[in-house]
Amino acid sequence: MTDKPQTEQFATDLEQRFSDLVQWAVSNWPDRDRPLAPADMDDARRAVHAIVQRLRHPDGEALAPSEGGAQYVNVAPTPWP
Repeated sequence: MTDKPQTEQFATDLEQRFSDLVQWAVSNWPDRDRPLAPADMDDARRAVHAIVQRLRHPDGEALAPSEGGAQYVNVAPTPWP
């Protein structure tokens, strides 16, 4: 198991490298008629964010809404039909 500072450094590096990759991809996109926008990477950004959150909160603890956690969690059981 790794220590907390090493894990946090990895998570920070992962976010920074992904951001750098997006900037590189947008600026070097070969098809100028249909330019690539940073918003085109939103699905990948969400996936990277999920990985980073799992690194920062490995026990599956609930995140605060300000940290990307759910604003509402439905705990009521589904009614029987």
